[in-house]
Amino acid sequence: MRKNAQNGLSNGIKVLVVDDEIGIIDSLSIFLKKFGYDFCGVTDPIEAIEKVKNEHFDLMVLDFIMTPIHGDKVVEEIRKFNKEIYILLLTGHKDLAPPLDTIKRLDIQGYCEKSDKFDQLLLLIESGVKAINQMKVIKEINEELKEANSKMEQAYLESVQTLRYTVEAKDSYTRRTF
Repeated sequence: MRKNAQNGLSNGIKVLVVDDEIGIIDSLSIFLKKFGYDFCGVTDPIEAIEKVKNEHFDLMVLDFIMTPIHGDKVVEEIRKFNKEIYILLLTGHKDLAPPLDTIKRLDIQGYCEKSDKFDQLLLLIESGVKAINQMKVIKEINEELKEANSKMEQAYLESVQTLRYTVEAKDSYTRRTF
């Protein structure tokens, strides 16, 4: 259920955009805020790593070619302490795109080339948001299952304890010898 940003409400998804081109950040800010995303944009990849360390973000849109470090190094650092953030990699340099094995190794969920139109990127973001929301539901279900399992285990142990007490009872019937 998406809430409209024009009503001043957030849809609960926090997006970090990291790009050394301020124009990309400004453009994505307009698009993403319009759709109700909680938006944060930075131009410094080192600052992005610190932000992810200190704040919660659901999704990161990350430029590949930046200074002082490229996007793959940013992801490598982030994956050391955060395996859950959904990462979409952007590049304006098709010839310098990261190899597929790098994308797999770093658990990058999507890749997109920069263009004047953000349609493909927005589609990838929407897909990412759906995956993020599904993972949240799965986590909630797993927590509920864990709690239910714990209750069942406790009930089982209490039943075994009751049976043990019953067997060990020293009433007139169990004391009889034949």
